Amino acid sequence: MRLLFSHEIRNQSTALQSLKQELESTLSSELEGFELRATVLLVIDELVSNLLKYGFNLEPDQRSYLKIEFDEDWLQIELKDNGHRFNPLVQPGPTSLGQSISDRAVGGLGLYLVLKMMDETHYEWREPWNCLRLRKKVKKSLNDREK
Repeated sequence: MRLLFSHEIRNQSTALQSLKQELESTLSSELEGFELRATVLLVIDELVSNLLKYGFNLEPDQRSYLKIEFDEDWLQIELKDNGHRFNPLVQPGPTSLGQSISDRAVGGLGLYLVLKMMDETHYEWREPWNCLRLRKKVKKSLNDREK
């Protein structure tokens, strides 16, 4: 697989905004197709915002590392963090999907949707790291810059 994007995410309030700006710039030059770019941006936004909000303490030395790779068949997202141990793959799905928005409990829907958007998911705890790998099958959506 070819490395598309790599970024260290620090436990800071501005981390998500700077990540999104850099990621959008990279994706617009490297990935064809609005749908794939939008999927990647949505997945990263949801995962990183949850990490910054719930996964980290107030300790400034907490870090996360994001890596995005691709080949002609797959796009792979790896997120590794030293926040609270958390396996998103074993969380219960939302039980209130049939209810109106005003009647639903807050939380959990974004993560559920992100995981449903991906074709393969894998989580592993390698102390002190949460390691999440998500893979999406691509349909001729990548620029063919290396040929």
